[in-house]
Amino acid sequence: MSNNKQAVIKQALGAQWDDLAPLVKQHYDITPGETASMVIHGVMDEVYHSNIAKLFLLPGKIFGALVPYKGKNIPTEVKNWTSTDNHQAMFWHRTLIFPNKKPVIFSSRMEHVKDDEIIEYVRYGMGIKMKMSVNSGALEFKSTGYIWKVAGITIPIPTWFILGDATIIEKALSDNEFYIDFNMIHPLFGKIFSYSGTYHIAETAS
Repeated sequence: MSNNKQAVIKQALGAQWDDLAPLVKQHYDITPGETASMVIHGVMDEVYHSNIAKLFLLPGKIFGALVPYKGKNIPTEVKNWTSTDNHQAMFWHRTLIFPNKKPVIFSSRMEHVKDDEIIEYVRYGMGIKMKMSVNSGALEFKSTGYIWKVAGITIPIPTWFILGDATIIEKALSDNEFYIDFNMIHPLFGKIFSYSGTYHIAETAS
């Protein structure tokens, strides 16, 4: 893992970092090894999973990797932070509020690997590898496979073996609002999971 005293996504994008829309850049401009945080509020237009995705909900719950409910207009809070205790990672803590349900918590951390690649880890060493790029000011994530780090061994897992290929697009809608669109497409089963929504940065601290 690299550690160049730069934001995780900045390390992965290199010169493309300057092409990001200012608001998207602000979202990711916190540096591992330094104390910084931000809080993002928004509403997910829709959280969707297909019938085949139900097969993955139990293991997803164990690894803390999937949202188990479907719904529309779901209030969401996202906390991002970095700390002096970890010189590689940007941390995520997402809270989704579904009607008449306990809040759903989805936590992870992102680390830069090399070149344009990052890994987002959830519980028990499960991670998804993603390549980063910029398209018309928007940040794009595209998965290239999964890994499982267990007992000091890194086990590669192809995308087709479990959830399929993930894509995330984050783009600015204005100076204050940005939009996130996330999809998981399996080569055999089609779209199995997705969410989208509009957000704003509510609070920053350093």
